[in-house]
This record gives sequence, C-alpha cells and structure tokens, in this order.
Amino acid sequence: MNLYYLSKAAALGLFLICINSTIQAQIYSEQTISGTNTGQNTIVVKSVDIDNDGDQDLILGNEFQQNSLLYNLGNGDFVTGNNGFINELNDTEDIGLGDFDMDGDIDIIFINQGGFGHEYYENDGNGNFTVAGFLPATNGGGIAVGDINNDGFLDVIIGNIAEVNFCMINNGDGSFTNETTSRLPGTVKSTDYVILEDVDGDGDLDLFFANRDGNQLLINDGTGVFADQSMQRLPQGVDMDTRKACFGDVNNDGKPDLFLANVQFTANEDPQNRLYINESNGFFTDLTTILLPQVPNQTTNAAFHDIDEDGSLDLFITNVLADPLQALLNDGTGKFTVRTDDIISPPLMTGEAWGLTVADFNNDDFSDIYVASRTGFDAYLEGDPEGMIAVSTSDVLDNSEFLVFPNPILEKVYLQHPLDFKPTEIQVYSALGHHIDDPEIYPIEGEISQLLLNQTLTPGLYFLKIHNKESAVVLKLKVE
Repeated sequence: MNLYYLSKAAALGLFLICINSTIQAQIYSEQTISGTNTGQNTIVVKSVDIDNDGDQDLILGNEFQQNSLLYNLGNGDFVTGNNGFINELNDTEDIGLGDFDMDGDIDIIFINQGGFGHEYYENDGNGNFTVAGFLPATNGGGIAVGDINNDGFLDVIIGNIAEVNFCMINNGDGSFTNETTSRLPGTVKSTDYVILEDVDGDGDLDLFFANRDGNQLLINDGTGVFADQSMQRLPQGVDMDTRKACFGDVNNDGKPDLFLANVQFTANEDPQNRLYINESNGFFTDLTTILLPQVPNQTTNAAFHDIDEDGSLDLFITNVLADPLQALLNDGTGKFTVRTDDIISPPLMTGEAWGLTVADFNNDDFSDIYVASRTGFDAYLEGDPEGMIAVSTSDVLDNSEFLVFPNPILEKVYLQHPLDFKPTEIQVYSALGHHIDDPEIYPIEGEISQLLLNQTLTPGLYFLKIHNKESAVVLKLKVE
C-alpha cells in the first residue's frame, strides 16, 4: 500500500464507507416478519394497497384455515388481521382483486375448492370488509378479473376443477350475473389458474386457462364472447399439468409471451416448465429447449420481474419438493439462466412453496418478495440495491484492499487499488441501484488512479463499481 497517498487521503478528510469484508452478490435476503402469523398453510398470496395508506399490504388465502390480511405499517413490518372475513375454514385456491362496486377501493373474492361458496367482500376504503355475497359454489381453482365486454366494469372468470368454467358479468354496481353459457365454451377441464391478456393485440382481453389436463387459449370477439382456439394458437403434443402461468414480453418485441409452471403429480405428465413465444397476433411457438434450463422442477408459481434492472424481464419461480424459490436471469433475448445463488441469500422457508408476490413493501423503491408456504412458514425477502449492483459480475472481489478518497468526495476523487488490479471501467450507481455515470480513469502511478466524474452528484449515498478484465469490486461513495 502506498503510504504517501494514504497520508494524503487522510489529510483530505478520508471518510471510508466501504462494504465490510467480501461483497455478497445476493439481492434478496430473508427477513423476520414482526407481528404476524406466517404458518397458516397458505396457498395463494396477493399484494395490494388494501387500506389506501400508500403501501402494499398482503392478502393470504389459506388451506382450511381462516383467510387473513397483513396490514403494512409502511416500512415492511405487518400486523395481522381479517377485518370482516367470515370464520369459515374453506380451502382457498386463488384471490381476485378489483374495485367491483366502483367506489374507489379494492374489494376481494376468495375462490374456494371443494364446492364451497366463493367469498366476496366489499371494502369500506380503510381495509375493513363486509360480506357482499357469495358467487356460485363450484370446485374452484382460479380467478381472473378484467373488463371482458368493454363496458367499464370489472367482470370475473372462475376456473374450476372437473367442471365447466364460469363467466360472471358485473352489472355495474358490484353484483354479478352468470353468463357462462352465452360467453364460454362448455368444455370440462381441471383449471388451476386463469389469466386475462390481450394476446392478439386487438384491444380486448383474451383468456388463458392453465389446466391439469391440457391448456386452453380462448380469443375474445370484442364483446366478451370467447372461442377456443387452443389447437390453432398453442403448441401441441406435450402432456402437462400446468398449475400457474404468467404473460410477459421476454424478448422485447412488444408481444406478450407465456411461461408455464408445470408439475408432475401423476406419472404421465412432463414436469418441464415451458416458454411459449408470441410470434404474431397470439400464435405461440414452444422455444423451451432453446430458452429455458432443462430442469424437471415441480413448479407451483411464477412471476416475471426485471431483477437486475437491465430492461428485460427475469423470472422468479416457486417449487415443491426442492428449491422452494429460484431466480432466473434473462440475457435480453428471452434466454434464461438459473442464478439463484447469486441473487437470493439462504436460508429460505420451510415447507412447500405455493404463493408468490413481488412488490416494494418497505417503500425504498426496490422490490421485495413474499413466498407463501402450504406446509410450513412463509418467507419475506427484502431487496437490496447494493446486491443488484454486484450481481451482474459473478466474480466480485473482497474490497478490503481498495480505497476511494476523499470520501465524502471533493473536487478530485482518487482510487487506491492493488498493483495487480488495473481498472478498465468504473460505474456510479444511485442508492436505489440506478446506473447514472461512467467516470473516466486516469492512472497516476501503480496503485493510484484519479476518477473524473461526468455528472454532478447531489448529496447522498452512491455505489462505485470498479471493473478489470476478470472481476469487479463495489465501494460506497458519499456526497455531502
């Protein structure tokens, strides 16, 4: 270490704010959730601002336990409640959310399996609920909410197990009329998940049923009447048990692609997850072998999310039996690689992972994750932008031999580094992980380089990512 420059740094008022020990590349790490019961045999979890206080709350749909709410205190701590829910131990499989009665707040529908009535609750605006009624009792599997007939009101599609699926049209006041026979084909399938999505780009919502016995894609004629065009539009020839699915534009061509989360709960089903690319106007091609890892997971849920903020949709998936939560990064073309060890810090939850939601729960403008467990305790993972900065380089060095000085910075900024580390590129990130500058590097002598910033940084905390040809290091930088 060059003592001359170290003394010079001290004279300039060195205030080192380096990351302790080795950089941990993980973005998401599990946190304790205070004031909640997270062992409720939860099948489904949804996040939404239920009490209109500006933060994301959680709604838990439970298996043979009372459904519940986690009210966010604004910082990612929660208080458990179930204000107004009936005290029935139903087998809840899905949750529908929307302002059904057009009064400015979010109402809730719980879809129950086993022939129980589906619970429908109206919100008073503060997160307190009253029973609005019960939708027809079916062997429910999933629900989708959307305006299918373009009349300005939210309608409901209910997916059922071994029964016809239902179409419930909103009358405009939050009450519903069953118009199944005039709007849906009468096919009997076992539907576990329902999605409304404009797959053909014509401005109305089409319908995807994720089934245990053959998925279906139904096209809307613009008035809310659907025709089954699965054979023409979906790839055929693979027997699948699809429990969840999600649409997202994975190759940035402006069209929604489709990820299928598959399980093998019976011997004849292929457990490989699948990725269908929307080639044009809602006609899909199966590019699984090219774009997805060939791993026979038992995947129960999935969510697209731009984990590394590079403009491409990455993927979280939950599994049973092994690997309860995995992260897959998109290279920008739609090709995914498993990067769980880089992105998620162990340990994780116990039990089977079924529910999944991604939202900013602690109001730091960075995403967090909630994973619901059917047989154990749920997991809450907070996102850390510092980890996001490190994760894009797999070989991240111990930073104990690096100094940036003066820190807080003055007009001139210097970097001290090992003799065998030659900086080739430097990036400045905001405290929220946004790339904002690429300083120029001017070597002074073996261990010292001067950095010339191109941007004037406002007061606050920043991250400095320093690359050479093989690796990188991340330091914190303060501006006063």
